[in-house]
Amino acid sequence: MARNKTAFLYSEKEPTQEQFERIREVLVKKYKIKELKFVKDENIKNGFKLEVDNKLFDWTVEGRLHQLTSKLDSLDSSKRSVMPLMRKVVDDFKLHAVSEEIGTVDSIRDGIAFITGLKSAEYDEILVFDSGVKGLVQDLREDKIGCILFDRDEFVSAGDKAVRTGFIAGMPVGENFIGRVIDSLGNPVDGLGEIEPELYLPIEKRAPGIIDRQPVNTPLETGILAIDSMFPIGRGQRELIIGDRQTGKTAIALDTIINQKGKDVICI
Repeated sequence: MARNKTAFLYSEKEPTQEQFERIREVLVKKYKIKELKFVKDENIKNGFKLEVDNKLFDWTVEGRLHQLTSKLDSLDSSKRSVMPLMRKVVDDFKLHAVSEEIGTVDSIRDGIAFITGLKSAEYDEILVFDSGVKGLVQDLREDKIGCILFDRDEFVSAGDKAVRTGFIAGMPVGENFIGRVIDSLGNPVDGLGEIEPELYLPIEKRAPGIIDRQPVNTPLETGILAIDSMFPIGRGQRELIIGDRQTGKTAIALDTIINQKGKDVICI
């Protein structure tokens, strides 16, 4: 029963008794929850967060700014001037209590975390755990979901919290990534600082139709005579390298990359 549950108030400073009682009144009236516990969180400098029935209500400065920036991001940038629209958004902006679901890690097996409490999570959605580790939702069940971890499972334990991001698995893209070394999530690992992306594109998306594609009319030479003479490849063409282990698949790919030097071809 909901009335037997406990709500948690996260903040850097403990609220006064009057503030505490006012929050409890709202909890009793709306959620039938009488017990409220304070949890000190030094990462919350201004405002507080309230966890109620697997939902997190964010009343921090960061949460308010996120709401405002979301409003501004939704503006139509194709307009000749967006300044009047921006002023209207700021003038009409009202802070709403935005809630987000919170899940709890039930168990972990072979790099997959099973989580309860995230009933609205979507397939291929990114989750964030207490430790900062991210994961990808791949298994949707009635009582729990399965999430593939992007890091070692030793950083996530049973009982940890998991929060939805609302983002489907994708990659940041843009010309700023050319010449940089990144991990599988698009984060720089070459020590040269952050990379400002131009777009964020989903990993799983429908390929453009034949009519929408550019024609394949320029050869892409691998530098391997047997392949170039018998299996000509065009720029923009999809080609699969398949074979048993230790048969030279990686060597073919690397030789092809090396052979593109000076040919204005970007290799990833």
